[in-house]
Amino acid sequence: LTQRITENKDGLTRISDWELAKRLAVFLWSSIPDAQLQQLAEQEKLKDPAILEAEVKRMLADSRSSRFVAHFVEQWLGLDGMESVTHVADDDLKNAMRKEPVAFFDDLLKRNGSVFDFIHSDYALVNERLAKHYRIRDVLGSHFRKVSIEPHLNRGGLLTGSAILAMNSDGKDSNPLKRGVWMLERILNDPPPPPPPNVPEVDLADPEIQKMTLKERIANHRNDPACYSCHARIDPWGIAFENYDALGSYRTKINNKPVDASSFLFNKQSLEGMNGLKRYLLEERQDQFARAMVRKMTTYALGRPLSFSDHAEVEELAAEFRKKGDRLGDLIYLVTQSGIFNSK
Repeated sequence: LTQRITENKDGLTRISDWELAKRLAVFLWSSIPDAQLQQLAEQEKLKDPAILEAEVKRMLADSRSSRFVAHFVEQWLGLDGMESVTHVADDDLKNAMRKEPVAFFDDLLKRNGSVFDFIHSDYALVNERLAKHYRIRDVLGSHFRKVSIEPHLNRGGLLTGSAILAMNSDGKDSNPLKRGVWMLERILNDPPPPPPPNVPEVDLADPEIQKMTLKERIANHRNDPACYSCHARIDPWGIAFENYDALGSYRTKINNKPVDASSFLFNKQSLEGMNGLKRYLLEERQDQFARAMVRKMTTYALGRPLSFSDHAEVEELAAEFRKKGDRLGDLIYLVTQSGIFNSK
């Protein structure tokens, strides 16, 4: 038998139906193809766009897709950072913190909602223990459910989730540097370079340093020329999170002084706390966040880092994703139908 080799529009060799079935199963189930996928592969029908979309829909509706949701969210947001968190003493709370972003993603995927809900939403996914932590009333039981939230609660989206805030703290207080790096890496896919060797540390024994607020210490550290270029890129993002303490609780004062969560980005853009950060992302950085989501999802789907040669395809995917309305379920369909997913 002569092997049929087909090429996609970029001249790359397309994978076989069997390989596509295996790739789908690993992506969406962290498993092997079931009987239906095998049968479609045998019949060489799986590459038909309508059939492929129907299969993806079926697979996402299957309980095995919960593995995809949990694994992707953990990798995307770096939730393994919760394993080293020791300052959350309540195990029920710590467990709920880690489950919250997974529940949020799962809800958004099931209803094919906009990925910009990850930046801000007027609802939260909580159980009783987490609702108590967030001061959301009338939530009972251990299961997660969607509840409407008022602006005064200062929640909504992933950025104000207590897991994100707790794992990006120093255990006693916030950590603007860690939060800023997380923001750039995970949300904007624009990680800062690693710190240079021999970076001078903040001398906490210095009485003048002890008098400073955390924001003032950061500004003082940034005055060192060796530190300025990186910190000017990172710190303003992290300072916008300052209204949230090491447990992710909202606060308006630190040591009886009003919290100052205002900052200026490298481009002189002003960020006024979390609300300002969310507004700026939604008004000025939509393309960057949408592209970041496409890159994160495609990387996970392929099980390998993206290479330079993948760049053009990913840009096309991002443009199509934006055109279709930035919906999470649509992103899964777009990735599975893409040339990059269907090529060797």
